Amino acid sequence: MKKKLWMGSLILTATVLTASIAQASVADYESLTNAYKQDGKEYTTEEIKDGSVEGTKMIDHKDVVYVSSKTAQICKAPQEGSKCLKTISLGTKVNRVGICENGWSKVKFKTKSGESSTGYMVNTSLDENSQITNVKEEEVKVTEDCIVRDYPGMKDGQQIGELLEEDVVSRIGDCNGEWSKVTYEEIDGSTVTGFVPNVYLDIETKESDSEEPQEEGTIHESSGDGLFAEAVTGVTASADGVGNVQIGEAIPVSADAKLIPMGTFRITHYCQCSLCCGPWANGITSTGVIATTNRTIAVNPSQIPYGSKVVINGQVYVAEDCGGAIVDNCIDIYVAGHQEAEDLGVYYTDVYVIQE
Repeated sequence: MKKKLWMGSLILTATVLTASIAQASVADYESLTNAYKQDGKEYTTEEIKDGSVEGTKMIDHKDVVYVSSKTAQICKAPQEGSKCLKTISLGTKVNRVGICENGWSKVKFKTKSGESSTGYMVNTSLDENSQITNVKEEEVKVTEDCIVRDYPGMKDGQQIGELLEEDVVSRIGDCNGEWSKVTYEEIDGSTVTGFVPNVYLDIETKESDSEEPQEEGTIHESSGDGLFAEAVTGVTASADGVGNVQIGEAIPVSADAKLIPMGTFRITHYCQCSLCCGPWANGITSTGVIATTNRTIAVNPSQIPYGSKVVINGQVYVAEDCGGAIVDNCIDIYVAGHQEAEDLGVYYTDVYVIQE
């Protein structure tokens, strides 16, 4: 069966939402100092300016971590709004040399001239492990027309190119056996590097083909603790075998609800599989709750705030997720499985927010 290219929100988006993709897991100041105390080891800290009156403490610590968001900035100081020294992309290996108490890390990097320097990165853009693996570079044929994205997930990946059946690309990486990192040359001579679902490529993914990750990044499962985190029970297996999903009941809007019209929206559908969510195929939303069918929708939170009750075709949903491909007047509805998401497809309808 031919795949539908529109599934999972293909519209381009602003990079303001990319940070929400990363649900990173790295050692922080508190966990590191607690470990030293438990082991009875001494450690020293130094004061670092971070724009506040008190400043922040930093402890020396060396380890290797990876960028887990689409892009991440290395800044001059450990604070929001600090001068950006360098922007690095998903998968880049990072050498940390210090961890700050305010949620930032000191890192080493190479300048454009090749000189070694240091800067600061926010911990939420970093992770300890790697789920994107380098593979031995090989030329592969495209089996169907498909879209190239800047991130390995339909919900979050922005379109950066398009491939046609019979095109040939170089495959240089693999993400969870579902996505390939590819590179190819456009007609104008420019080089495009992005991600394509493996189902569109003539490949046989084998563990023996994989090399140890070198400069590729990590994306790690979230603990589920977040803004709207709550205990969830009664997890039910999905209808198409994707795995366990939280099934909710459809709630119709009440007749006396006060509705605020938001305009006409493009409605798409996604599930928790690796094709839709890439490495974040764990059912955890950007707000930390477990995604629930008939409830969870992904929105642009700058247009529809998290926690808003949203009415779509008479049914009430809750804005508790977002995605890099979710722009203004676009909503992704969470469903139980990938086939259901494809079957429901895309449509346009008027959307309302309940005034409370």
